[in-house]
Amino acid sequence: MFDHVASSSLGSDMGAHEEEMAGRWVVVLGSFFVQFLVCGITYSVGIFHVMFQDVFGENHFDTSWAGSIQIYTTALSSIVFRCFMSRFGSRVCVMLGGLVSAGGLALSVFVNDIHQLYLTYGLMTGVGFGLACTPSIMIIEQHFQKKRFQALSVAVGGIGLGIIAFPFIIKHLMEYYAWRGTLLVLAGFSFNLCVCGVLMFPSHKRKPARLMPLLSCMPLRNPIFHGMCISNFFWSFGSTIVYMYLPAYAIHENTNLQNSFLLVACIGVASFISRTLFAFMGRKSALDDVTALLCSVAIGVVLTGISKRLFENYAGQIGYALLFGFYGGYWTTFLSQVSRELVGPEYVAMGNGYLSFMIAVGGLVAGPCAGILIQEEKQFHYAFYMAGASLIWSNVILLLFKFKNCGPLPSAEESCGPRKVPLLDEEQYEPVKVKATANGQTLICNPNELIQSPETDI
Repeated sequence: MFDHVASSSLGSDMGAHEEEMAGRWVVVLGSFFVQFLVCGITYSVGIFHVMFQDVFGENHFDTSWAGSIQIYTTALSSIVFRCFMSRFGSRVCVMLGGLVSAGGLALSVFVNDIHQLYLTYGLMTGVGFGLACTPSIMIIEQHFQKKRFQALSVAVGGIGLGIIAFPFIIKHLMEYYAWRGTLLVLAGFSFNLCVCGVLMFPSHKRKPARLMPLLSCMPLRNPIFHGMCISNFFWSFGSTIVYMYLPAYAIHENTNLQNSFLLVACIGVASFISRTLFAFMGRKSALDDVTALLCSVAIGVVLTGISKRLFENYAGQIGYALLFGFYGGYWTTFLSQVSRELVGPEYVAMGNGYLSFMIAVGGLVAGPCAGILIQEEKQFHYAFYMAGASLIWSNVILLLFKFKNCGPLPSAEESCGPRKVPLLDEEQYEPVKVKATANGQTLICNPNELIQSPETDI
């Protein structure tokens, strides 16, 4: 009798555990579709740029502000609203983000002036996307310990899939519903972020995540961190120019509208493959010096040097898009690895607000700066030379520190022990503790209780 009771109890415990694990993967599924929707629409900024310029008849400078403001507000609000997430939880944040972004896209249907788009498509939609994006990653950090790397890999896979899918979606929507109908349907897509938010139930068995201070002064004591901020700015500046003006450049070289949109999907395909390849190579240890030099500088030099010749025909344009996508996918892994080597993951988490701010500023000024250059020179290749130089310089800054063998901050090294402990490991390990001094008091914090924001590509 007692054996029967014990076996029944054991079976019920196993069933409850399986249900809990299934529920956690439902959260991952919701996060996947958040990344799919947000990044798919955001990375289609070049398609919207062509569409808005054709509709309103404005120059590149004025038109570029709509997409630039959206990129800026998405990157910045994803960090600024972390306090809102800690107060109300991921579910409320994602659902609110869906409402705000859908409202912004829906209101864009009624605008009659490009400046009105700055508020609806740019500011309002960007704030909504920022509200939804980061909490959808944070909720996975709370639910998973042993399988965190796999869960995050599945979630961020939505980024690449969104970049691949949305150019095709927008292309067909424009054929049947014109630009206003396209924005209205995309508003419906964004409204589905609310459905994704419903799936993100809180984790009841774990302590609530304690967020790092938004602007901690500790990372600013290290000049290497300053270099990382500058590197993030240059990468955001260069990559935004490519995403925003690639379809317009292709159309300028006599490529038809539909084919120019598909170039963005080519970037998504190459970026997805590159992310997967280099994440596999570099998750447990730093990428070797040869790979770092070839991929970060050599590809950038080649990409920039032959960009004008590649755009002479559509096959070359596809080649440029694939090469840039591969380059961008590599940089995400390269930045993650070099950051851990140079300053340590704890200090990257502490300075995440600064890094995100530099990414946001780079995304804000890139489009208008390139627009001025295009208008003055009446050619696109000068803007793409500027973009390529920014991408190369971004990698050179990190490589100089890497090859100089600059280590992490002394306090991090002394208190954290080995630097090679991966942040997102498959197996649960005993977390290291970070020791910091503030106002004469020694503070001890556990990195496992700290939530970090996802990496931003643009």
